[in-house]
Amino acid sequence: MALDSKNNIKSVFIVPSLTAITPGSIITPGSTGATSGSVVITSMSNQVLATTATGSLAAWDPTFFDKIKIVKDRGANLPLQQVVLTRSQVIGASAVAGKLAVEQVSYIGYNGSTGAMDTTINNFFLVKLEHVPNAFAYGKRPANYKYGTYQSGATTSQAEIALGLVNSLIQNFRPNRTIDWRVFTELTNNGSRAATTATAAVTLTFTKYSNRVVASAATASTNAVVGTYISLGSGTSLGVYKVTARDGSGNLTLEYPFQGETTTVTGASTSVIATAGANFGIKITGIKQKYDVNRWRQYDKVRFNTFIEGFTVSTVTNPVSAFDGIGVYEQVANDEYISWGDEGQIFVDQVPPQFREQDATPGTQYSPAVISWLDKLPSLIGAGENKGQAILYLTGASGTANYVVPAGTQLALINTFNVWSNVDLPTTFVFS
Repeated sequence: MALDSKNNIKSVFIVPSLTAITPGSIITPGSTGATSGSVVITSMSNQVLATTATGSLAAWDPTFFDKIKIVKDRGANLPLQQVVLTRSQVIGASAVAGKLAVEQVSYIGYNGSTGAMDTTINNFFLVKLEHVPNAFAYGKRPANYKYGTYQSGATTSQAEIALGLVNSLIQNFRPNRTIDWRVFTELTNNGSRAATTATAAVTLTFTKYSNRVVASAATASTNAVVGTYISLGSGTSLGVYKVTARDGSGNLTLEYPFQGETTTVTGASTSVIATAGANFGIKITGIKQKYDVNRWRQYDKVRFNTFIEGFTVSTVTNPVSAFDGIGVYEQVANDEYISWGDEGQIFVDQVPPQFREQDATPGTQYSPAVISWLDKLPSLIGAGENKGQAILYLTGASGTANYVVPAGTQLALINTFNVWSNVDLPTTFVFS
């Protein structure tokens, strides 16, 4: 946001869920003490306004004030973050529940319910993945392809061809290769599942890109004998890994490296396929991309088209599309960074980058509430109307359902605004 573009202004506030501040309190840097980080609505003199129409100016009734400020106490050593709103300028308010991001999932052959892998002998199989980048984030670029290949012999099977293609794709997406998009690939199988162990208090640790699974005790992998397939859970759409060795301590060796994030789970929450089903497939999942708001602001999900050649039976299915999410950290951090303006830089995206204080926290889910305003009086530096938004990113969300604003500073903020304004924000944000 350049300083000469005052006709479209965003003010971004990261709103934690903290203890409500007493009406009449004067907000100064660090004044909220243990609840530093609080966002409140105040008078122009920084006195916190009440959450109800008290009928008394002395009791800080918001209806007595034509102008208010949204103020954030960012700590004793930092200036207050604040924006002024005039009642007549506020033209709208809306909110939506935060929603977790989702990575794309595609299958070739068995997809958890139907499908099979080809078994054609003396045949060359090709899987081609075409990256579909976000045009805004990446600009105009030529198509970017990665491949998986396998040549079958005079005798073959679904398991052999599926494994050959999985290993090829893993090789071509090795983590030490410099590519700006990544997927991980696993086998699928339609065999019947059973718990790896009946003992609940023992664990198995799966390490990303490692063939070794470490057991906390031998009983953690009782049913995962050599030749079985193991998966993290019992769903038929999950990736499976063949066990090629098991030692006396219950540690396992997998046929190909584990592709998910490193995790420790109970043996009882994993499952094994004692006898492989007839149908195999390949599961391809997008990997969350790296993001650093100070270096680049190109948040995007891995999206790809899957093409196959040399197959006569297998088909491609795409049951899960990539979804950027709503109110995820990357989006919030980007909005917060840009909202500070150029701050003396020639460009917001200059090199080296400007490192800034950030209130958005990695891994945190937010639910956004937006207050829109319009000022029809032209400014000294712009001939058009001034308009903008105060975006309140409320910390916390279920990720899949509605977000009920909790008691404390978040609810006080919304209630005060609703008493003061001619438009209302909801206290339950609905995902839609």
